[in-house]
Amino acid sequence: MTYLDKALAAHLAGTDMASRTPLVIVIEDETRIADAFHIVCDCLDVTVQPLDSLADLAITLRQIRPMAVITELDMANQDGCHVLKSVAAYDRNLPVMVLAGTNTALLGAIDAVEELWGLSSVSKHQDLPGIGEIVDFLFRAGQSGRCLRLMPV
Repeated sequence: MTYLDKALAAHLAGTDMASRTPLVIVIEDETRIADAFHIVCDCLDVTVQPLDSLADLAITLRQIRPMAVITELDMANQDGCHVLKSVAAYDRNLPVMVLAGTNTALLGAIDAVEELWGLSSVSKHQDLPGIGEIVDFLFRAGQSGRCLRLMPV
């Protein structure tokens, strides 16, 4: 059973996308990425839902219908390629940000997985991007999911 916080429960209560608070899932073993995204998302009224790498992403995607997924490529319990496969099975157009670390071979693996499973909205970074890139990613994800009414400048 997955723990649902109050923000997530409120998100699930909405029935149409226009009335629901935009939500992003952050999959990681620590909270470094989620903490960085909270800084920006709190200002934009976007909910950040941290998800441990042990969790079943396929079920979570169907339950909460996020506007985007952010993940590390190398985690203890599942790797980013498995995350990409789960996203592809759910929605090949769902925006995903993958943090690959400094290994350039891993960035090539992301390209291969992206092509193999037909993913169309994968953003690859070696480390946590700056605030400007985070905002741009969130705006584009919100526009594609029609759940964020703001536009990047």
